[in-house]
Amino acid sequence: MSTITESDESEETAKYEESRVYGWLDDRLDLNDEFLGKAFPEDRYASFLLGEVTLFTFIILVLTGTFLGMLYRPGAAATTYEGILAEYAGTEVPLAFASVLRITYDVPMGMFIRMVHHWGAYLFVAAMGLHMLRVFFSGAYRNPRELNWVVGSTLLFLGIGEGFMGYALPFDEYGSTATGIGFTVAGSIPVIGETLTKIIFGGLWPDNAAVILPRMFFYHVFLLPLIIGGLIAVHMLLLIRQKHTEQQGSRDDDAGVSDDDESVVTGVPLVPNQVAVTIIVFLSVFGVLALLAGFFPVQRLPVWGPNDPFSTPSGVAPDWYFMWVFGILKVIPGFIPKGEFVAGVVAPGIIATVLVLWPFIDYERDAVHFTADPIKRPFQTSVGVGAIVFIIMLSVAAMNATVGSLINVETSTASTYLLYLTIIVPIVWGLITYYVLKRGVERRSDSGATPTEDDSDTAAAPSDD
Repeated sequence: MSTITESDESEETAKYEESRVYGWLDDRLDLNDEFLGKAFPEDRYASFLLGEVTLFTFIILVLTGTFLGMLYRPGAAATTYEGILAEYAGTEVPLAFASVLRITYDVPMGMFIRMVHHWGAYLFVAAMGLHMLRVFFSGAYRNPRELNWVVGSTLLFLGIGEGFMGYALPFDEYGSTATGIGFTVAGSIPVIGETLTKIIFGGLWPDNAAVILPRMFFYHVFLLPLIIGGLIAVHMLLLIRQKHTEQQGSRDDDAGVSDDDESVVTGVPLVPNQVAVTIIVFLSVFGVLALLAGFFPVQRLPVWGPNDPFSTPSGVAPDWYFMWVFGILKVIPGFIPKGEFVAGVVAPGIIATVLVLWPFIDYERDAVHFTADPIKRPFQTSVGVGAIVFIIMLSVAAMNATVGSLINVETSTASTYLLYLTIIVPIVWGLITYYVLKRGVERRSDSGATPTEDDSDTAAAPSDD
């Protein structure tokens, strides 16, 4: 298996052969080994590094989560908090709430590590989402990499589910209310909803919190991270087996790499070049998380207080990556039967299914080696733009009360406006994107520019029209 061109390999060898460090490592590790010489594509925008950012964020989540898990105590029984936080010192609070207070305010570096964990969760989902957008718009999901797209999109939804499982653990007012929304949606599934909730979580929230908290702790710190870690390993193995897609450049032309040749990737080798880049990326990810944790603390427990079953705090909204589902719940018309089930289960399920199966919807029969130019794929790019705008509009709809107060109308009226806008705006953006890009493809064709494979596909594909 060749991973870089012979000329590139000769240049790299000549560059490092006089290095004593390289020589020392080469004697012991055989740096010309097939795996250590695996080529990573050159990327002028560094977008290929989004996958590494996701991986390193997951590692940081595991490390910080292990620290927090050793100190956390899942339980709803009342206990006396005896820490330094004056607001709760000497008062009875739920056991879980007291343990998170102790981690945050009484354990050295506890607040910092907990905030790194929180920001890491945000970055984990964000990096995965951006990574998938890069793969989508560049067409890197096409044959033969459909399976890795399925694994990646499954990881995205598992990451979101992992975030939900962590909501309830502090057993504060915010987490308890947000968790209650999820339980309501799960319980709305016809016939099996309530039974499913009892089997998975052990009862209804928050009445059975004493049983549910240990189960959610188990799911959050063991089961889901184990599944996510396993799927990341599968993702990496498929990547190594199938090799990266790459952006076509002059070195590919010089090397004579054809579009369907999966045996060659031109780029930098894993050792030592990509390893050096990887170390920089890891330190950068940790530096950014440390900066955010130090200057922008989130989920501060004293602001919300412990769970109170007799009150519902105002202003509670899920984290940003759940806002689109919350938005569907907010704008679902009242005349639709079983609205919670349709908005909270059916609609997100359809969206998730389309995302997972997209490589088979936009199916490519022949293997594709290079990434595609998004401006030469009007249909696919317009679908992606429309989908992004759709998710943004749903997230805005989740704030219907705020929107209503801003435009001085009732919340119900604002919800109606937002429902129409959520349907219309993505379609308009998608159509504008499609016709602008399609016109560009036609102009290049009319000007006599050499048509690429993607141009040909665009012109020939009836579904694009």
